[in-house]
Amino acid sequence: MTNNIASERTRLGLSQTEFAEKLGTTYSSIKKYESGATNIKSSMLLQMAELCDCSIDYLLGRCDDRVSHKRIVESA
Repeated sequence: MTNNIASERTRLGLSQTEFAEKLGTTYSSIKKYESGATNIKSSMLLQMAELCDCSIDYLLGRCDDRVSHKRIVESA
C-alpha cells in the first residue's frame, strides 16, 4: 500500500519520533504506518489528518489532492 504519511510528516519537518510524540503513539507504530505494514485505527487517521491539515483519503494514497475530501468543521 502506497500512502502519503511519510511525505506529510517530512513536509511538516518532523522526524518519525517527533511525529509519534505529537500523535501520542510510538516510533515503531509510525514506521509501520508509513510502510503500510499495519492497519491504522480510524481515530489515529483522524489525528494524522488534523495534524497534517489534509484529508484521510490523501494520507492513504486514495487521491492526489491533499484537501479534496477534507471535512470542514465549524467552531461552535
